[in-house]
Amino acid sequence: MNMKKILYAVSMALMVSLSGCSDFLDRVPSDALSPSTFWSSESDAQLALTGCYNKLESIYGGYNMIYWDCTSDNYFNNFSWEGYKTLSDGNNTANDTGKGFFDFLDIRACNEFLENEQKVKWTSAATENQYKSEARVLRALFYFWKTECYGDFPYFTTVLATPADGLIERTSVSTIRDFIVSELTDCIQYLPNKSDAVEGRINKQFCEGLLMRYYLYRSDYTNALKYANMIRDSKQVSIPAGVSYADCFLTANQYDSETIFDHSYIASTSMDLYDPPFLANGMGGWSSVVPTLDLMDSFECIDGKTIDQSPLYDPTEPFLNRDPRLRASIVYPGQPYSGYSKCYNSMPKQIDGQSNPDYCTNADNSSKSGLQLGKYFQAANINANNISSTTVHFKVMRYAEVLLTIAECEIELNQNLSDAIDCINMIRTRAGMPKVDETVYNNQSSLRTLVRRERRVELNGEGLRRADLVRWGTITNILSKFKVQHLDGDITNEKDNNGDYKVKVTGRSDIYTNYNFTDSHILFPIYQKYIDINPKLKQNPGY
Repeated sequence: MNMKKILYAVSMALMVSLSGCSDFLDRVPSDALSPSTFWSSESDAQLALTGCYNKLESIYGGYNMIYWDCTSDNYFNNFSWEGYKTLSDGNNTANDTGKGFFDFLDIRACNEFLENEQKVKWTSAATENQYKSEARVLRALFYFWKTECYGDFPYFTTVLATPADGLIERTSVSTIRDFIVSELTDCIQYLPNKSDAVEGRINKQFCEGLLMRYYLYRSDYTNALKYANMIRDSKQVSIPAGVSYADCFLTANQYDSETIFDHSYIASTSMDLYDPPFLANGMGGWSSVVPTLDLMDSFECIDGKTIDQSPLYDPTEPFLNRDPRLRASIVYPGQPYSGYSKCYNSMPKQIDGQSNPDYCTNADNSSKSGLQLGKYFQAANINANNISSTTVHFKVMRYAEVLLTIAECEIELNQNLSDAIDCINMIRTRAGMPKVDETVYNNQSSLRTLVRRERRVELNGEGLRRADLVRWGTITNILSKFKVQHLDGDITNEKDNNGDYKVKVTGRSDIYTNYNFTDSHILFPIYQKYIDINPKLKQNPGY
Protein backbone atom coordinates (compact mmCIF):
# COMPACT_ATOMS: atom_id res chain seq x y z
CA MET A 1 0.00 0.00 0.00
CA ASN A 2 1.29 3.47 -0.89
CA MET A 3 1.59 5.54 2.26
CA LYS A 4 0.77 8.62 0.21
CA LYS A 5 -2.72 7.18 -0.27
CA ILE A 6 -3.45 7.02 3.47
CA LEU A 7 -5.21 10.10 4.70
CA TYR A 8 -2.99 11.93 7.12
CA ALA A 9 -5.95 12.92 9.24
CA VAL A 10 -6.68 9.26 9.85
CA SER A 11 -3.06 8.47 10.54
CA MET A 12 -2.90 11.19 13.14
CA ALA A 13 -5.89 9.71 14.95
CA LEU A 14 -4.35 6.26 14.81
CA MET A 15 -0.79 7.22 15.62
CA VAL A 16 0.02 5.64 18.92
CA SER A 17 1.02 8.03 21.71
CA LEU A 18 0.61 5.88 24.74
CA SER A 19 2.64 7.18 27.67
CA GLY A 20 1.92 10.32 29.67
CA CYS A 21 4.47 13.13 29.57
CA SER A 22 4.59 16.67 30.84
CA ASP A 23 3.29 19.66 28.93
CA PHE A 24 6.91 20.38 28.11
CA LEU A 25 7.20 17.15 26.15
CA ASP A 26 3.72 17.60 24.65
CA ARG A 27 0.57 15.99 25.93
CA VAL A 28 -0.72 12.60 24.80
CA PRO A 29 -3.65 12.92 22.36
CA SER A 30 -6.95 12.14 24.08
CA ASP A 31 -7.94 9.87 21.18
CA ALA A 32 -4.76 7.73 21.29
CA LEU A 33 -5.35 4.01 21.01
CA SER A 34 -4.38 1.47 23.61
CA PRO A 35 -1.47 -0.88 22.89
CA SER A 36 -3.72 -3.80 23.79
CA THR A 37 -6.06 -2.97 20.91
CA PHE A 38 -3.65 -1.69 18.33
CA TRP A 39 -0.21 -3.28 18.03
CA SER A 40 -0.93 -6.62 16.41
CA SER A 41 -0.81 -6.54 12.60
CA GLU A 42 1.46 -5.09 9.96
CA SER A 43 -1.36 -2.76 8.94
CA ASP A 44 -1.31 -1.35 12.49
CA ALA A 45 2.42 -0.80 12.20
CA GLN A 46 1.97 0.84 8.81
CA LEU A 47 -0.52 3.32 10.22
CA ALA A 48 1.75 4.08 13.15
CA LEU A 49 4.71 4.57 10.82
CA THR A 50 2.58 6.87 8.67
CA GLY A 51 2.05 8.91 11.83
CA CYS A 52 5.82 9.19 12.17
CA TYR A 53 6.10 10.32 8.55
CA ASN A 54 3.41 12.90 9.20
CA LYS A 55 5.79 14.62 11.63
CA LEU A 56 7.97 15.56 8.68
CA GLU A 57 5.44 18.29 7.93
CA SER A 58 6.81 20.59 10.64
CA ILE A 59 10.30 20.40 9.14
CA TYR A 60 10.41 19.15 5.57
CA GLY A 61 6.92 20.10 4.49
CA GLY A 62 6.89 22.45 1.53
CA TYR A 63 5.55 25.23 3.70
CA ASN A 64 8.48 25.10 6.06
CA MET A 65 11.23 24.42 3.53
CA ILE A 66 10.06 27.30 1.35
CA TYR A 67 9.70 29.54 4.38
CA TRP A 68 13.07 28.27 5.58
CA ASP A 69 14.88 30.10 2.80
CA CYS A 70 13.56 33.27 4.49
CA THR A 71 16.13 32.61 7.22
CA SER A 72 18.82 33.38 4.64
CA ASP A 73 19.45 35.99 1.96
CA ASN A 74 17.33 34.13 -0.62
CA TYR A 75 13.77 34.94 0.46
CA PHE A 76 12.01 37.48 2.68
CA ASN A 77 9.11 36.78 5.05
CA ASN A 78 7.23 40.04 5.59
CA PHE A 79 4.91 38.96 8.41
CA SER A 80 6.60 38.61 11.78
CA TRP A 81 3.79 36.50 13.21
CA GLU A 82 4.59 33.73 10.74
CA GLY A 83 7.83 33.24 12.63
CA TYR A 84 10.63 33.32 10.07
CA LYS A 85 11.40 37.02 9.77
CA THR A 86 13.17 37.28 13.12
CA LEU A 87 15.28 34.20 12.40
CA SER A 88 17.05 36.16 9.66
CA ASP A 89 17.02 39.73 10.95
CA GLY A 90 18.32 38.85 14.42
CA ASN A 91 15.42 40.43 16.32
CA ASN A 92 14.31 37.25 18.06
CA THR A 93 14.43 36.91 21.86
CA ALA A 94 13.70 34.23 24.45
CA ASN A 95 10.14 35.56 24.72
CA ASP A 96 9.72 36.15 20.99
CA THR A 97 11.60 33.28 19.43
CA GLY A 98 10.03 33.32 15.99
CA LYS A 99 9.34 29.92 14.47
CA GLY A 100 10.38 27.26 16.95
CA PHE A 101 11.37 23.63 16.62
CA PHE A 102 12.01 22.90 20.30
CA ASP A 103 9.33 20.22 20.55
CA PHE A 104 9.27 16.46 20.86
CA LEU A 105 6.14 14.97 19.31
CA ASP A 106 8.16 13.81 16.31
CA ILE A 107 10.85 12.08 18.37
CA ARG A 108 8.29 10.60 20.74
CA ALA A 109 6.28 9.15 17.85
CA CYS A 110 9.36 7.33 16.57
CA ASN A 111 10.29 6.11 20.05
CA GLU A 112 6.78 4.74 20.54
CA PHE A 113 6.88 2.93 17.22
CA LEU A 114 10.23 1.34 18.01
CA GLU A 115 9.11 0.26 21.48
CA ASN A 116 5.87 -1.30 20.29
CA GLU A 117 6.67 -2.78 16.87
CA GLN A 118 7.97 -5.98 18.48
CA LYS A 119 4.36 -6.86 19.38
CA VAL A 120 3.39 -7.03 15.71
CA LYS A 121 3.03 -10.35 13.91
CA TRP A 122 5.43 -9.54 11.07
CA THR A 123 5.32 -11.53 7.85
CA SER A 124 9.12 -11.43 7.59
CA ALA A 125 12.18 -10.19 9.43
CA ALA A 126 13.10 -8.14 6.36
CA THR A 127 9.83 -6.19 6.52
CA GLU A 128 10.24 -5.59 10.24
CA ASN A 129 13.82 -4.40 9.79
CA GLN A 130 12.79 -2.06 6.99
CA TYR A 131 9.96 -0.48 9.00
CA LYS A 132 12.19 -0.14 12.07
CA SER A 133 14.89 1.45 9.97
CA GLU A 134 12.49 3.96 8.46
CA ALA A 135 11.45 5.03 11.96
CA ARG A 136 15.09 5.21 13.09
CA VAL A 137 16.06 7.33 10.09
CA LEU A 138 13.15 9.65 10.76
CA ARG A 139 14.21 9.99 14.39
CA ALA A 140 17.81 10.67 13.39
CA LEU A 141 16.60 13.23 10.87
CA PHE A 142 14.56 15.02 13.54
CA TYR A 143 17.57 15.13 15.85
CA PHE A 144 19.73 16.32 12.96
CA TRP A 145 17.36 19.22 12.32
CA LYS A 146 16.98 20.20 15.97
CA THR A 147 20.70 20.14 16.74
CA GLU A 148 21.36 22.35 13.71
CA CYS A 149 18.83 24.82 15.15
CA TYR A 150 19.70 24.64 18.85
CA GLY A 151 22.99 22.82 19.33
CA ASP A 152 22.63 20.84 22.58
CA PHE A 153 19.19 19.26 22.80
CA PRO A 154 17.18 16.98 25.14
CA TYR A 155 18.01 13.44 24.06
CA PHE A 156 15.87 10.38 24.73
CA THR A 157 15.28 7.17 22.81
CA THR A 158 12.56 5.60 24.96
CA VAL A 159 9.01 6.57 25.83
CA LEU A 160 9.09 8.79 28.89
CA ALA A 161 6.62 7.29 31.37
CA THR A 162 5.91 10.17 33.75
CA PRO A 163 5.90 13.98 33.73
CA ALA A 164 8.97 13.94 35.96
CA ASP A 165 10.82 11.83 33.40
CA GLY A 166 10.14 14.56 30.84
CA LEU A 167 12.06 17.19 32.77
CA ILE A 168 15.45 16.45 31.27
CA GLU A 169 18.43 18.63 30.50
CA ARG A 170 20.05 19.23 27.15
CA THR A 171 22.54 16.61 25.99
CA SER A 172 25.73 17.78 24.31
CA VAL A 173 25.42 18.16 20.56
CA SER A 174 28.47 15.95 20.02
CA THR A 175 26.77 13.01 21.76
CA ILE A 176 23.61 13.41 19.69
CA ARG A 177 25.61 13.70 16.48
CA ASP A 178 27.40 10.45 17.28
CA PHE A 179 23.96 8.87 17.66
CA ILE A 180 22.76 10.31 14.34
CA VAL A 181 25.74 8.89 12.45
CA SER A 182 25.47 5.52 14.16
CA GLU A 183 21.76 5.20 13.39
CA LEU A 184 21.97 6.28 9.77
CA THR A 185 25.02 4.14 9.06
CA ASP A 186 23.38 1.02 10.48
CA CYS A 187 20.02 1.56 8.77
CA ILE A 188 21.40 1.68 5.22
CA GLN A 189 21.61 -2.12 5.02
CA TYR A 190 17.91 -2.62 5.75
CA LEU A 191 16.44 -0.05 3.35
CA PRO A 192 15.41 -0.68 -0.27
CA ASN A 193 16.92 1.12 -3.22
CA LYS A 194 14.86 3.97 -4.61
CA SER A 195 13.67 1.80 -7.50
CA ASP A 196 12.19 -0.71 -5.05
CA ALA A 197 10.77 1.77 -2.53
CA VAL A 198 7.28 3.21 -2.28
CA GLU A 199 7.25 6.85 -3.33
CA GLY A 200 7.33 9.08 -0.29
CA ARG A 201 9.00 6.48 1.92
CA ILE A 202 12.63 6.46 2.96
CA ASN A 203 15.01 4.59 0.72
CA LYS A 204 18.69 3.69 0.90
CA GLN A 205 19.83 6.66 -1.21
CA PHE A 206 18.04 9.14 1.03
CA CYS A 207 19.69 7.65 4.10
CA GLU A 208 23.06 7.96 2.39
CA GLY A 209 22.11 11.49 1.39
CA LEU A 210 21.44 12.45 5.00
CA LEU A 211 24.91 11.23 5.91
CA MET A 212 26.26 13.21 2.95
CA ARG A 213 24.57 16.35 4.27
CA TYR A 214 25.67 15.67 7.83
CA TYR A 215 29.34 15.41 6.90
CA LEU A 216 29.12 18.37 4.51
CA TYR A 217 27.72 20.49 7.33
CA ARG A 218 30.69 19.44 9.48
CA SER A 219 33.12 20.33 6.64
CA ASP A 220 34.20 16.68 6.59
CA TYR A 221 34.58 16.62 2.82
CA THR A 222 36.12 13.15 2.67
CA ASN A 223 33.09 11.47 4.25
CA ALA A 224 30.59 13.72 2.49
CA LEU A 225 32.19 12.75 -0.82
CA LYS A 226 32.09 9.07 0.15
CA TYR A 227 28.31 9.05 0.61
CA ALA A 228 27.65 11.29 -2.38
CA ASN A 229 29.61 8.88 -4.55
CA MET A 230 27.66 5.95 -3.11
CA ILE A 231 24.49 7.58 -4.42
CA ARG A 232 26.05 8.35 -7.78
CA ASP A 233 27.48 4.86 -8.14
CA SER A 234 24.13 3.23 -7.28
CA LYS A 235 22.68 4.41 -10.64
CA GLN A 236 19.37 4.79 -8.83
CA VAL A 237 19.02 8.49 -9.65
CA SER A 238 19.93 10.66 -12.62
CA ILE A 239 19.31 14.01 -14.28
CA PRO A 240 16.19 13.45 -16.43
CA ALA A 241 16.99 13.55 -20.14
CA GLY A 242 15.23 16.20 -22.18
CA VAL A 243 13.52 17.83 -19.19
CA SER A 244 14.28 21.47 -18.46
CA TYR A 245 15.00 22.85 -15.00
CA ALA A 246 11.59 24.54 -14.91
CA ASP A 247 9.78 21.39 -16.00
CA CYS A 248 11.41 19.35 -13.22
CA PHE A 249 9.18 21.23 -10.78
CA LEU A 250 5.94 20.77 -12.65
CA THR A 251 3.52 18.55 -10.79
CA ALA A 252 3.45 16.09 -13.69
CA ASN A 253 7.21 15.51 -13.49
CA GLN A 254 7.88 15.50 -9.81
CA TYR A 255 8.19 11.75 -9.36
CA ASP A 256 11.16 11.73 -11.72
CA SER A 257 14.54 10.05 -11.91
CA GLU A 258 16.19 12.94 -10.05
CA THR A 259 14.00 12.84 -6.96
CA ILE A 260 15.57 10.94 -4.07
CA PHE A 261 12.91 11.73 -1.47
CA ASP A 262 9.79 13.89 -1.57
CA HIS A 263 7.05 15.23 0.67
CA SER A 264 3.66 15.46 -1.01
CA TYR A 265 0.59 17.63 -0.86
CA ILE A 266 -2.51 16.22 -2.55
CA ALA A 267 -5.34 18.49 -3.65
CA SER A 268 -8.80 17.88 -2.16
CA THR A 269 -7.41 16.03 0.87
CA SER A 270 -6.53 17.15 4.37
CA MET A 271 -2.91 17.40 3.21
CA ASP A 272 -3.32 19.76 0.26
CA LEU A 273 -1.12 22.82 -0.26
CA TYR A 274 -2.75 26.14 0.61
CA ASP A 275 -1.20 28.53 -1.89
CA PRO A 276 -2.02 32.11 -0.76
CA PRO A 277 1.16 32.62 1.30
CA PHE A 278 3.21 32.10 -1.85
CA LEU A 279 1.17 33.98 -4.44
CA ALA A 280 0.75 37.64 -5.41
CA ASN A 281 -1.77 39.99 -3.88
CA GLY A 282 -3.25 40.72 -7.30
CA MET A 283 -4.51 37.14 -7.56
CA GLY A 284 -5.63 36.79 -3.95
CA GLY A 285 -2.30 35.79 -2.41
CA TRP A 286 -0.47 37.19 0.59
CA SER A 287 3.13 37.48 -0.68
CA SER A 288 4.26 36.07 2.67
CA VAL A 289 7.42 34.62 1.09
CA VAL A 290 9.13 36.45 -1.74
CA PRO A 291 12.55 36.21 -3.42
CA THR A 292 15.05 38.98 -2.77
CA LEU A 293 16.76 41.11 -5.39
CA ASP A 294 20.02 39.75 -3.97
CA LEU A 295 19.00 36.26 -5.09
CA MET A 296 17.90 37.63 -8.46
CA ASP A 297 21.30 39.24 -8.95
CA SER A 298 23.13 35.98 -8.24
CA PHE A 299 21.91 34.34 -11.47
CA GLU A 300 24.46 34.63 -14.25
CA CYS A 301 23.79 35.91 -17.74
CA ILE A 302 23.27 33.41 -20.52
CA ASP A 303 26.92 33.80 -21.57
CA GLY A 304 28.02 32.24 -18.26
CA LYS A 305 29.28 35.50 -16.80
CA THR A 306 28.01 37.23 -13.66
CA ILE A 307 26.00 40.45 -14.03
CA ASP A 308 28.99 42.57 -13.04
CA GLN A 309 31.10 40.97 -15.80
CA SER A 310 28.74 40.24 -18.68
CA PRO A 311 28.29 42.74 -21.53
CA LEU A 312 24.80 41.27 -21.95
CA TYR A 313 23.56 42.66 -18.64
CA ASP A 314 21.54 45.87 -18.61
CA PRO A 315 20.34 47.00 -15.15
CA THR A 316 17.34 48.74 -16.75
CA GLU A 317 16.30 45.41 -18.32
CA PRO A 318 17.66 42.98 -15.72
CA PHE A 319 15.63 39.94 -16.84
CA LEU A 320 16.96 39.78 -20.38
CA ASN A 321 19.73 37.35 -21.33
CA ARG A 322 19.76 35.63 -17.95
CA ASP A 323 20.24 32.07 -16.74
CA PRO A 324 16.91 30.29 -17.54
CA ARG A 325 16.74 29.19 -13.92
CA LEU A 326 15.94 32.79 -13.00
CA ARG A 327 12.69 32.75 -14.93
CA ALA A 328 11.91 29.25 -13.60
CA SER A 329 12.52 30.30 -9.99
CA ILE A 330 11.16 33.84 -9.80
CA VAL A 331 8.02 35.51 -11.10
CA TYR A 332 9.21 39.00 -12.02
CA PRO A 333 7.49 42.03 -13.59
CA GLY A 334 6.51 41.42 -17.18
CA GLN A 335 5.92 37.66 -16.88
CA PRO A 336 2.52 36.39 -18.01
CA TYR A 337 1.04 34.57 -15.05
CA SER A 338 -2.11 32.67 -14.16
CA GLY A 339 -4.69 35.08 -12.76
CA TYR A 340 -3.43 38.11 -14.70
CA SER A 341 -4.99 39.20 -17.98
CA LYS A 342 -1.65 40.52 -19.25
CA CYS A 343 1.26 39.92 -16.88
CA TYR A 344 2.48 40.34 -13.34
CA ASN A 345 3.71 43.90 -12.76
CA SER A 346 4.71 45.14 -9.31
CA MET A 347 6.83 48.16 -10.24
CA PRO A 348 4.56 51.21 -10.68
CA LYS A 349 2.27 52.59 -7.97
CA GLN A 350 -0.54 52.90 -10.48
CA ILE A 351 -1.59 50.97 -13.58
CA ASP A 352 -3.99 52.66 -15.99
CA GLY A 353 -4.76 55.28 -13.36
CA GLN A 354 -5.70 52.70 -10.71
CA SER A 355 -3.78 51.76 -7.57
CA ASN A 356 -1.55 48.76 -8.28
CA PRO A 357 -2.36 46.02 -5.72
CA ASP A 358 1.09 44.50 -6.25
CA TYR A 359 3.11 47.66 -5.55
CA CYS A 360 5.14 47.20 -2.38
CA THR A 361 3.50 49.90 -0.22
CA ASN A 362 -0.03 49.82 -1.63
CA ALA A 363 -1.12 46.76 0.35
CA ASP A 364 0.10 44.63 3.25
CA ASN A 365 -0.09 41.58 0.98
CA SER A 366 2.01 43.04 -1.83
CA SER A 367 5.52 41.74 -2.40
CA LYS A 368 8.06 43.94 -0.67
CA SER A 369 10.73 43.02 -3.24
CA GLY A 370 8.35 43.17 -6.17
CA LEU A 371 9.16 39.53 -6.97
CA GLN A 372 7.11 36.37 -6.43
CA LEU A 373 7.94 32.69 -6.10
CA GLY A 374 8.23 30.57 -9.24
CA LYS A 375 9.56 26.98 -9.25
CA TYR A 376 6.81 25.05 -7.43
CA PHE A 377 4.41 27.92 -8.15
CA GLN A 378 4.85 28.17 -11.89
CA ALA A 379 1.68 29.17 -13.70
CA ALA A 380 1.22 25.60 -14.98
CA ASN A 381 1.00 24.32 -11.40
CA ILE A 382 -1.54 26.92 -10.24
CA ASN A 383 -5.28 27.10 -10.78
CA ALA A 384 -6.02 30.79 -10.34
CA ASN A 385 -9.66 29.95 -9.67
CA ASN A 386 -8.80 27.71 -6.72
CA ILE A 387 -5.62 28.66 -4.89
CA SER A 388 -6.71 27.02 -1.65
CA SER A 389 -6.09 23.39 -2.66
CA THR A 390 -3.13 22.32 -4.76
CA THR A 391 -1.11 19.19 -5.45
CA VAL A 392 2.65 19.69 -5.06
CA HIS A 393 5.37 17.11 -4.49
CA PHE A 394 8.11 18.93 -2.65
CA LYS A 395 11.60 17.58 -3.34
CA VAL A 396 13.32 17.08 -0.01
CA MET A 397 16.44 15.75 -1.75
CA ARG A 398 17.35 15.40 -5.42
CA TYR A 399 20.33 14.32 -7.49
CA ALA A 400 21.42 17.89 -8.33
CA GLU A 401 22.33 18.36 -4.67
CA VAL A 402 24.43 15.20 -4.79
CA LEU A 403 26.33 16.37 -7.88
CA LEU A 404 26.98 19.79 -6.35
CA THR A 405 28.17 18.13 -3.15
CA ILE A 406 30.61 15.96 -5.11
CA ALA A 407 31.85 19.07 -6.87
CA GLU A 408 32.28 21.05 -3.67
CA CYS A 409 34.05 18.22 -1.88
CA GLU A 410 36.48 17.66 -4.75
CA ILE A 411 37.18 21.40 -4.83
CA GLU A 412 37.70 21.70 -1.07
CA LEU A 413 39.94 18.62 -1.08
CA ASN A 414 41.67 20.10 -4.16
CA GLN A 415 42.08 16.68 -5.64
CA ASN A 416 39.88 15.94 -8.67
CA LEU A 417 38.87 19.27 -10.11
CA SER A 418 37.98 17.76 -13.48
CA ASP A 419 35.31 15.61 -11.80
CA ALA A 420 34.03 18.70 -9.99
CA ILE A 421 33.72 20.55 -13.28
CA ASP A 422 31.97 17.58 -14.91
CA CYS A 423 29.39 17.52 -12.11
CA ILE A 424 28.77 21.25 -12.38
CA ASN A 425 28.46 20.95 -16.15
CA MET A 426 25.71 18.36 -15.77
CA ILE A 427 23.75 20.88 -13.73
CA ARG A 428 24.45 23.79 -16.06
CA THR A 429 23.71 21.86 -19.25
CA ARG A 430 20.28 20.83 -17.99
CA ALA A 431 19.65 24.47 -17.04
CA GLY A 432 20.48 25.66 -20.55
CA MET A 433 23.70 27.36 -19.48
CA PRO A 434 27.15 27.12 -21.10
CA LYS A 435 29.67 24.73 -19.61
CA VAL A 436 32.20 25.98 -17.10
CA ASP A 437 34.72 28.35 -18.66
CA GLU A 438 37.91 26.59 -17.59
CA THR A 439 40.06 29.56 -18.56
CA VAL A 440 38.31 31.50 -15.77
CA TYR A 441 37.49 28.74 -13.30
CA ASN A 442 40.81 26.90 -13.23
CA ASN A 443 41.85 26.67 -9.58
CA GLN A 444 40.45 25.87 -6.17
CA SER A 445 39.59 29.45 -5.23
CA SER A 446 37.71 30.34 -8.42
CA LEU A 447 35.90 27.00 -8.51
CA ARG A 448 34.86 27.45 -4.89
CA THR A 449 33.19 30.73 -5.84
CA LEU A 450 31.46 29.03 -8.76
CA VAL A 451 30.12 25.99 -6.90
CA ARG A 452 28.78 28.15 -4.09
CA ARG A 453 26.91 30.29 -6.59
CA GLU A 454 25.62 27.17 -8.34
CA ARG A 455 24.28 25.80 -5.05
CA ARG A 456 22.46 29.05 -4.42
CA VAL A 457 20.70 29.35 -7.77
CA GLU A 458 20.10 25.64 -8.43
CA LEU A 459 18.78 24.83 -4.95
CA ASN A 460 16.98 28.07 -4.12
CA GLY A 461 13.74 27.48 -2.24
CA GLU A 462 14.77 23.98 -1.19
CA GLY A 463 15.72 24.88 2.37
CA LEU A 464 19.50 24.48 2.14
CA ARG A 465 20.79 28.05 1.88
CA ARG A 466 20.96 28.87 5.60
CA ALA A 467 22.98 25.76 6.40
CA ASP A 468 25.36 26.63 3.56
CA LEU A 469 25.93 30.14 4.92
CA VAL A 470 26.50 28.78 8.42
CA ARG A 471 29.05 26.15 7.38
CA TRP A 472 30.87 28.60 5.11
CA GLY A 473 31.12 31.07 7.99
CA THR A 474 29.47 33.86 5.99
CA ILE A 475 26.01 34.13 7.51
CA THR A 476 26.73 36.90 10.01
CA ASN A 477 28.58 39.07 7.54
CA ILE A 478 25.75 38.73 5.01
CA LEU A 479 22.70 39.09 7.26
CA SER A 480 24.08 41.76 9.60
CA LYS A 481 23.93 44.33 6.79
CA PHE A 482 21.22 42.88 4.56
CA LYS A 483 18.58 45.01 2.85
CA VAL A 484 15.33 44.04 1.18
CA GLN A 485 14.96 46.17 -1.93
CA HIS A 486 12.22 46.77 -4.48
CA LEU A 487 12.49 47.43 -8.23
CA ASP A 488 11.01 50.71 -9.46
CA GLY A 489 9.94 51.29 -13.06
CA ASP A 490 7.33 49.82 -15.39
CA ILE A 491 6.83 47.30 -18.17
CA THR A 492 6.85 48.15 -21.87
CA ASN A 493 4.64 46.86 -24.68
CA GLU A 494 7.58 45.03 -26.29
CA LYS A 495 8.04 41.31 -25.69
CA ASP A 496 11.28 39.33 -25.45
CA ASN A 497 12.10 35.83 -26.69
CA ASN A 498 10.48 34.25 -23.62
CA GLY A 499 7.18 35.95 -24.32
CA ASP A 500 7.69 38.28 -21.34
CA TYR A 501 7.05 41.99 -21.55
CA LYS A 502 10.31 43.90 -21.36
CA VAL A 503 10.76 46.26 -18.44
CA LYS A 504 12.41 49.58 -17.83
CA VAL A 505 13.83 49.66 -14.32
CA THR A 506 14.48 53.18 -13.04
CA GLY A 507 16.04 52.26 -9.71
CA ARG A 508 15.83 50.32 -6.47
CA SER A 509 14.23 51.35 -3.19
CA ASP A 510 15.20 50.06 0.27
CA ILE A 511 12.09 48.53 1.85
CA TYR A 512 13.33 46.69 4.95
CA THR A 513 16.72 47.23 6.60
CA ASN A 514 16.17 46.29 10.25
CA TYR A 515 18.79 43.52 10.30
CA ASN A 516 20.66 43.04 13.57
CA PHE A 517 22.10 39.57 13.03
CA THR A 518 25.13 38.53 15.13
CA ASP A 519 26.99 35.26 15.68
CA SER A 520 24.72 34.46 18.63
CA HIS A 521 21.73 34.28 16.27
CA ILE A 522 23.14 31.27 14.43
CA LEU A 523 21.57 29.08 17.13
CA PHE A 524 17.97 29.84 18.05
CA PRO A 525 16.67 30.80 21.50
CA ILE A 526 14.68 28.37 23.61
CA TYR A 527 11.27 29.75 24.47
CA GLN A 528 11.47 31.09 28.02
CA LYS A 529 8.24 29.34 29.00
CA TYR A 530 9.95 25.99 28.44
CA ILE A 531 12.81 26.96 30.74
CA ASP A 532 10.32 28.13 33.38
CA ILE A 533 8.64 24.72 33.24
CA ASN A 534 11.92 22.82 33.19
CA PRO A 535 14.73 24.69 35.00
CA LYS A 536 17.17 21.97 33.90
CA LEU A 537 17.22 23.61 30.49
CA LYS A 538 19.86 26.27 29.90
CA GLN A 539 19.36 29.08 27.38
CA ASN A 540 21.62 29.48 24.37
CA PRO A 541 24.20 32.27 24.70
CA GLY A 542 23.15 35.76 23.64
CA TYR A 543 19.45 35.53 24.55
